[in-house]
Amino acid sequence: MELNSYSQSASSIYQQLAQKRSELANIDKKEVEKAASDDYDKTNASNEKFDKQDYDRVLDKYKNLDAQVKTHEQAHAANGTTTAPIQYNYHVGPDGKLYANGGSVRLDTSMPEDEGAANAKLEELKSASSAPSELSSADAQIARTANLNKMLLHSQEDTQGVNNENRQ
Repeated sequence: MELNSYSQSASSIYQQLAQKRSELANIDKKEVEKAASDDYDKTNASNEKFDKQDYDRVLDKYKNLDAQVKTHEQAHAANGTTTAPIQYNYHVGPDGKLYANGGSVRLDTSMPEDEGAANAKLEELKSASSAPSELSSADAQIARTANLNKMLLHSQEDTQGVNNENRQ
């Protein structure tokens, strides 16, 4: 019996796991949103005295922040290899729905042994961390670290080249 015919590559298994985690996160989000909406309806059913303009202004702020956060995190994910689905932090808006107010992406930071591949991986990390137009402090720190590691890799290559020339 051939074992290879029944096995899958590790990357496809990780991809399937990430997809299932994302599906579960969406189910959890919908359940939390439903519970929050139900609580909102119970709380605000008798209190319909509010200024419509203020309500719309606050709701627009929630919607705009939600869109900005999702665009920001998706820019990271689109420019690098991720190890897990995007994670969002949510707040309940004035309409009882959940809106993203923060998030994170887990980038693959494993380094290959090959120097050329490691160099390409560091460039990818730098690109993915600095992809959004507005960088958070964490984004900037990751980009700096990737750049420093790239410089360290180049200095090691240069040192090894000098050592090899002296031996000949």
